Amino acid sequence: MSTLHHEGNALQTVRHDWQTQARGENSAEYDIYLSCARCPITGLDSTTGKPLKSYDEWLNS
Repeated sequence: MSTLHHEGNALQTVRHDWQTQARGENSAEYDIYLSCARCPITGLDSTTGKPLKSYDEWLNS
């Protein structure tokens, strides 16, 4: 469990695996990452300019 705090007050507690359960398999999440982060011109991460993470790098980040 993780608890989100703001100014010392607990706002919400969520399970560590909530996102995968809400949206599907990790592979589907990775596909979303690729489609949103990839620059259509360079193929690099559009926010950092670096190469996109491999599935294993993304999973462990």
